[in-house]
Amino acid sequence: MRSVYLSIMTEFNKSLFWGLFFASMASGLGGVGLAVTRLALPQTDPFSLSFLRWFIMLLGLVAFSARALLTTRFARKDFLKVSLLGIAYFSGFPICLTFGLEFTTSGRAGIVFATMPVWTIIIASFFQIEKLNATKFIAILLAFGGVVLSLSSNLSDNNGQILTGDIVIIIGVISASIFTVFAKGLIKNYGSQPVMVYALLSGVVFMFLIALLFGSPFAGSLDFNINGWFYVFILGIPSGALMIYFWGLALRMISPTQAAICSGFNPLTAILAGAILLGEEITSVFLIGFLCVISAVIFLQIANKNE
Repeated sequence: MRSVYLSIMTEFNKSLFWGLFFASMASGLGGVGLAVTRLALPQTDPFSLSFLRWFIMLLGLVAFSARALLTTRFARKDFLKVSLLGIAYFSGFPICLTFGLEFTTSGRAGIVFATMPVWTIIIASFFQIEKLNATKFIAILLAFGGVVLSLSSNLSDNNGQILTGDIVIIIGVISASIFTVFAKGLIKNYGSQPVMVYALLSGVVFMFLIALLFGSPFAGSLDFNINGWFYVFILGIPSGALMIYFWGLALRMISPTQAAICSGFNPLTAILAGAILLGEEITSVFLIGFLCVISAVIFLQIANKNE
C-alpha cells in the first residue's frame, strides 16, 4: 500500500513540476517577446511586423496541431463565431500591442498585459456570464491600483506618447479578454487546438488586409537586416508558437490557478528584458505596482476555483 502511495505521489510531483515549468517558460517567453518587439520595430511598421509574427506563429501551430485540425468540423454558425472572435483576439490584440510598443516600454506593456484576467472577469460579469463577488471586486481594485502605480512611474518628457502607448495596449488586452470570455463554449465543444488555430487563421488574414492598408509589407517594411530577421524568428517561434504550445502542455498537467501563478513571469521577464536589452529604468514604485497586479491575478484565480 505504501509503495502504491509513493508511486502516485511521485507521478503527481512530476506532473506538478513539469506543469509549472512549462507554464513559467510560456509566460517568460511572452515577456521576452515584448522587449524583442521593441528591438524589431525600428526596421519596420507595426502592422507588417504583427502580420509576419503571427503568420509564422500560425505555421508553427498548424504543425503542432495537424491531427486535431484534420478531425474537427465546425458547424457554420460556430465557424463564423470563431472567425469573429479570432479577428478580435488575433488581429486587434497583436496590432494594438505592437503599435503601443512604439511609444511605451516593454515593462509597462508587461504590467498592462498581466491585467488580462481582470478584464476577463469584468467583461464576464457585465454580460452576466460570471458573478462578481467581494473577493473579485477587491482583486480588481488591487489590480487597477497596481497599474496606476506602475504607469505613474518612469514617465519622461514624452508623457503623452508613453500614455498613448499604454492606452492602446489596454485596448488590445480588452480585445483578447473578449475572446477568452466568449470562446469558452467553443473550446469545450471542439477542443482548444482547432479553435485557437482557426481563430488565429482569421486574425492573420484580417491582419494582412490591415497591413496592406496601413503598412507597407511589399514596399520595404519587411527588408530586415540579419538582426531584424533574428528578432522576427524569436517573435514567431520561441515567443510565438512555442509559447502557446508550452501553455497548452502546462494546462494538461496543472490547474488554471497554478498556471496563473506562473503568469507573473510574463511581466517580470518583460521588465528584466527591457532593462537588459533596451536600458529601461526599473523603480521601486514600478515594482510595487507589479506585485499588486500579480497578487490580484492570483486572488482572482483562487476566487474562481472556490466557486
